[in-house]
Amino acid sequence: MIATTPALLVSPNGEVEELLLDSRHADQLRCIGFYVDDPRAHRLGRRAIVHAGHGAESVNNVARQAWMSITGGSQPPLLRGPVVFTGATDHAGDLTPLPEFSADAIQRAAGLLSGARAISFKVSAVQHRGGRNYQCDAYAIKRNKSTGRWAFAVLDGIGDGPQVRHFARRFAPLIAREAAQHGSPARALAAARVQARNELRWDFDPRTDPSAVAVVAVADHRSPLIRVAWCGDARAYRLAPIGISQLLTRDHNYAQDLRRRGRTPGPYDRNSITSCLMNGDVGTVTTERGHTRRLLLCTDGAYAPLEERGQDVGGILDLADDAKDAAVLVVGDAIAASADESADNATALVVDIVQA
Repeated sequence: MIATTPALLVSPNGEVEELLLDSRHADQLRCIGFYVDDPRAHRLGRRAIVHAGHGAESVNNVARQAWMSITGGSQPPLLRGPVVFTGATDHAGDLTPLPEFSADAIQRAAGLLSGARAISFKVSAVQHRGGRNYQCDAYAIKRNKSTGRWAFAVLDGIGDGPQVRHFARRFAPLIAREAAQHGSPARALAAARVQARNELRWDFDPRTDPSAVAVVAVADHRSPLIRVAWCGDARAYRLAPIGISQLLTRDHNYAQDLRRRGRTPGPYDRNSITSCLMNGDVGTVTTERGHTRRLLLCTDGAYAPLEERGQDVGGILDLADDAKDAAVLVVGDAIAASADESADNATALVVDIVQA
């Protein structure tokens, strides 16, 4: 199982964005390298590391202020450009999650220097490749600094191959960024559809061209609503403060069509999807943020094995202590329920909503 490791990306303009790093050290460094050119690790006390570049970019005063807050005032190095804060390395050499007190200090520094609001969402994601050759699920988390709006996206690539994996990994952050900017997850899916089909000159062949199903959620501290959009059979679940869970989405597949017509679907009818990122319907739904304690976005590899065993996905959300525990339990139980080499990719992204 690959459990992601939370880190924070701090930009010189004061924007603070959560990163979810792979659990393996080489992949962790590769991800950090996407944001920081030629990163150098600076040890920040015993529990944190600052990964900063060597370029001549603008001084990152937010990162420097956070350094002084965490260390009690010690002089930081000259941090320039984007900076990534992670936890210290463990005995195996892998980077650990950034301690919560360090993350809070970084958010306070960003708020003092840029006026940004503190984070009000705790997020964790877990993936498992199952019995597939490639991990073709992808997820992304984006925050719009000017509005404080957050967007969360989970994609499930259709098929099992390098092209499908690349498609899902490429479009997940694009969709999340668009949703965070404009506040509409449906608009983000529509924009991704236009871009993907333009690249194929609108000649999409589902037998050969890569695609994915998707679910996207947008949360904004200025709005009482969480907005969700989806295509295909990726799902969103909501857990109320009193422990009652609710499936927010409705699958776009042949099994759901049969149920709507009063017929009983067969065991494989759910595998025939009727919508995806390239064509078909885009569904939308809203739920009240004040009545939502926890939100789960997941692929069918995470929920289908549980349903087939009669297990309640929402019940797992209620039992978990926090977002990370919930994501680990959902994926771990799904893979255990599959119990064969044909297990699908499984991804669970959980958002704990901290009410003001």
